[in-house]
Amino acid sequence: MSAGFDLRLLQTISDWQRSSTTSRAQALKEACASLPNEYRTCQLVCYRQIALPKGGIWALIGENRLPEKVSSWTNAIEAAKAFKGGVPPDGQGYQGTILYLYPPPESVIVNLSKLYQNPAFTDAMDQNRAAIAGHADGAGRWENSQSEVVLEIDAVTPEDIYSLGGYSSPLDELVAEAANLVYRRPSTSQEREGLLLQAQQAGISAGPKWLNMDATRRVLAKTKPHAEQLGEIKRQQEKGC
Repeated sequence: MSAGFDLRLLQTISDWQRSSTTSRAQALKEACASLPNEYRTCQLVCYRQIALPKGGIWALIGENRLPEKVSSWTNAIEAAKAFKGGVPPDGQGYQGTILYLYPPPESVIVNLSKLYQNPAFTDAMDQNRAAIAGHADGAGRWENSQSEVVLEIDAVTPEDIYSLGGYSSPLDELVAEAANLVYRRPSTSQEREGLLLQAQQAGISAGPKWLNMDATRRVLAKTKPHAEQLGEIKRQQEKGC
């Protein structure tokens, strides 16, 4: 076995990658506490995708705080965008949200992204895969594909929101609207088909999208006054109970 990477540590990491729970979070903290400091720090910005129920996004924006916990983040934005299939399905009452922050040093439980770049660690995982319960669904499945960093954060704020997920109209509807603007009259089916082909060739698509940061900031700015008002109503109601 590779020095410094004992079976307990390997099992705990694989368990966390298989499924994160409160008990596994505590086990991970204990097992990783003795790792060298280079695996318990992160100098890169980290991202986390969450699907908030409507009440959750109102709480985050209106009350300026959303409780957090030990959770998985990533230093790869594309991994955050693709997590659990990307933007949550439309019409199910969830708001896709990507958070970002530079993790305070004391918040890093383990930088798995960096740990998986150590050949001694990956060798230890490979050599002991038969002894690691659930390895195929944990470390064996994910390895370093999610560039994961495990953080313990008490709460996040609206300033930590990097992107909101949303849905645009179907591409053919957008093209029809654009065609009417281009030709300044109701467009023909042939004209719409031409514009649709151009859009597809240019790689333009519709449907689920992650807003860029500027667009996200505009949405938050418009939402904040209403969220704050609802937050104040909620606080007054709680005082009256």
